[in-house]
Amino acid sequence: MEVCTVTQDAFFAAPPRDVFRIFTDARCHSAMSGGEHAEIDARVGGKFSGFEGAVTATFRELVPERRIVQLWRDTDWTPGHYAQLELQFAAVNQGRGTHVHLVLAGVPAGRAAQTANGWRDFYWVPIAEFLRDATVRPARRYFLEFKKRANLGVIDEVFAENSVSHMLGRGPLTGREPQKTLGKLVFQAFEDIEIEVEDQIVEGDRVVERHRSTGVHRGEFMGIAATGRRVSWTGNHIYRIAEGRIAEAWSEVSLYDLLAQLTATI
Repeated sequence: MEVCTVTQDAFFAAPPRDVFRIFTDARCHSAMSGGEHAEIDARVGGKFSGFEGAVTATFRELVPERRIVQLWRDTDWTPGHYAQLELQFAAVNQGRGTHVHLVLAGVPAGRAAQTANGWRDFYWVPIAEFLRDATVRPARRYFLEFKKRANLGVIDEVFAENSVSHMLGRGPLTGREPQKTLGKLVFQAFEDIEIEVEDQIVEGDRVVERHRSTGVHRGEFMGIAATGRRVSWTGNHIYRIAEGRIAEAWSEVSLYDLLAQLTATI
């Protein structure tokens, strides 16, 4: 049988541990593939089965977050024929991203194009979408539950216990309480709040969002009595995500513009 070698490179905006986990954790692999069943025994000599058994392999080498070597086969290949798969993981962008280099040696020549396309369609594209969704998920929940619905309790779910908040004009604040305190201040002062995301950028473990909010001034805010005015403000926020929670947040709000609206003489 004539064989060939398939080589590919893929880049992901996530640290190596998150990409490596997809190939060594059955639940992550199944989630990435849209629910396709996977079984993974991540040890030398352990077995891998993915996409409802369409692909099988045996681990030959495992270097956490750096290298995986497997004897790998598509079940459509000639019985007993295996290729050697090597995946190398390298951190890029100061550890926020990952470069994956694939070498698959021993692919039946007549299946080379199909195999290469399969890695693109069933791994590289879904992995990028899966990792992006995992990164943005806590920021999205924070936006929907806290900012749109005034649910202070969600802070305990989406912020890490020792999270750090950087707010304009104030030093770094540790823990979840600063976010709750800010929420109480805003929700007690403004009613009928409407908020929308105007921009969102996901890069590595960072989610960047630009919001625009409007609300009716119904309570005291920074010493200013209720005016009954509908006012607006913008916010620029950067969230660092770690282990599925917001570990650090940088926030800048157009406070001076808001105060000018509240104190303007009509």
